[in-house]
Amino acid sequence: MQRNVSLDVLKLILAVIVVISHAQVFMGYSELGYQLTVEGMFRIVVPIFMMVSGYFFIGVIRKKSLAGWLKKVVTMYLFWMLVYVYFWLDIPAANLHEVLRLLRVAIMGYHHLWFLSALIGAAILLYMLRNYSVKVLMACTVGLYCLGVFFMYAGNYDLFAGSRVDALLLEAWPYRNFLFFGFPFFCIGYLLRSWDGIRQLDRRYYAIWTLAGALLLLGESYLNYVSLGVGLHFDMYLSLLVFCPGLFLWVWSLNVPGDSTSLAYYATALYFIHPLFISLFEALSYQPGNMLAFLALASSLVAVTLLKGSRRRLGFAFGG
Repeated sequence: MQRNVSLDVLKLILAVIVVISHAQVFMGYSELGYQLTVEGMFRIVVPIFMMVSGYFFIGVIRKKSLAGWLKKVVTMYLFWMLVYVYFWLDIPAANLHEVLRLLRVAIMGYHHLWFLSALIGAAILLYMLRNYSVKVLMACTVGLYCLGVFFMYAGNYDLFAGSRVDALLLEAWPYRNFLFFGFPFFCIGYLLRSWDGIRQLDRRYYAIWTLAGALLLLGESYLNYVSLGVGLHFDMYLSLLVFCPGLFLWVWSLNVPGDSTSLAYYATALYFIHPLFISLFEALSYQPGNMLAFLALASSLVAVTLLKGSRRRLGFAFGG
């Protein structure tokens, strides 16, 4: 089956960006640079991954094969939660707060694994709404995402200062979940596949769209830096609704045909396995920065290459 390899290349680049971000390569060089990259431009990673997944989910809807799709993704989720169980299953005191925390992590995912949890929830919700019109789905997408953006900004800008709500919104999970983050971009990917007209424009329009979105994202990130400085965490920007679809369509329009799934495999595997090596090298006293990122990236790629020979046996763990 012919693949659009340009999308696989994009996924691999984004996976490398994730490693760079988690290794905190730009931390300490420039506060503004860190804000515009790690807390700005690099926030396209999860939205694009969600959109790619939603783009190909149309096959699941047409074949009405949600159960098979869920079995595969839930198995991936359980596998990787087990791999990282050492990092999240810690019960120093058997009290209600700790039990609730562990329950939340188990359901919503540890660290980067929240992506799979959000993917599962987004797919189920879209499948339930599959018979609604494009206008209804777009309204749900924009409405839910804007509500999530509001929650994030309300927490960072202390709109509910002094209240329990403010303390809650300073955490990521109330907005970084399947409902406010996963579903909107998953649904956008599905709609881009369903709406033939949007994929028939000249490639130059996609390039202009992408450039405009990038400038909006940089501007929004810069305004946050001017207002708050560095130190607060930003996952969701309004401008991602413009930038990510434009970038996706521009890369899709390059249409590099191919049969190999290797790039997709490496991108997926790199995303899931790299925190293990970051934690390992941090334990060996490597500080966040260029060396940590290089070691984590190189070790992850070597590990993935060694495991690639066992893909038939371990394929469910990496996807692709």
